[in-house]
Amino acid sequence: MYDHTRQGIIKAGFNPEIIETIGNSLASAKNIQEAEEIFVSFELEAEKLPWPQDHDFGALVLQSESNHATIHEIKCFLLTKAISRAQWCATCSTSGGEGLARSQHVNELKAQLLKCN
Repeated sequence: MYDHTRQGIIKAGFNPEIIETIGNSLASAKNIQEAEEIFVSFELEAEKLPWPQDHDFGALVLQSESNHATIHEIKCFLLTKAISRAQWCATCSTSGGEGLARSQHVNELKAQLLKCN
């Protein structure tokens, strides 16, 4: 889903590399305080992107980068923030089917967070 959504963002005329770079910095953060500071700029950039294929690309980046985080606390932080972004995306749906599609990502992220804890 990551690559498919990424291509949709590029096709819409946006550059996904900015939040991918910031997401990588988040995964490399040395502690939660540093991650929280970096996350502010991540949110600002992620909010500029559309939601192609019923997924928030910011949530997908956070999910992907959580797999690269070496500090357990950072991994859980990334997944928690991804859930928040995916939930927001799901609540903004305009139809039942769209909401269900977007909710699948929320459920996937919650399952990952359970494994994290």
